[in-house]
Amino acid sequence: NDILDFSKIEAGKLEFETLDFDLLSVIEDVQAVLGVKAQAKGVELGIFVDPATPLAVVGDPTRLRQILTNLMDNALKFTHEGSVEVRVRPEAMEEGPALIRIEIRDTGIGMKPEVVDRLFTSFFQGDSTTTRKYGGTGLGLTICKRLTELMGGGIGVTSVPGGGSTFWFTLRLAIRGCQPQ
Repeated sequence: NDILDFSKIEAGKLEFETLDFDLLSVIEDVQAVLGVKAQAKGVELGIFVDPATPLAVVGDPTRLRQILTNLMDNALKFTHEGSVEVRVRPEAMEEGPALIRIEIRDTGIGMKPEVVDRLFTSFFQGDSTTTRKYGGTGLGLTICKRLTELMGGGIGVTSVPGGGSTFWFTLRLAIRGCQPQ
């Protein structure tokens, strides 16, 4: 699926839906799916939503779910104890679409600066040891980067080796009932 999505994105053929949806419900759906994995590892998986965050929004819930699943699954993959937290807040609330910021913080293995610098590059993986141990195609983060950009936002990460990582992304989502006529 990653290779197919990557090909569609690169060819400019990826289509986005514009649907009414509940932001918290999408996040909770991903949490429910990945909760089994978290529980099996003994890792806490939590969600924290700033009360100022608009939850009744308009956008593409499928692509949001894709980004969240990738980032949350990665966080769980590299976290052997502790927690993975999803934090949601409005980044900017102006006229028109809101810029929503979602952070995925983990207490995992973290990354060296030279890995962080190349992380969103196609087919890049930390090193051969990481690839052998954890698997993956090296496309998930590249796809997340392109999806967030196509949805009017961005993506980034801060990390400390042995001290966990925080991946963040922003998306522009219309607030239900506030769209231009």
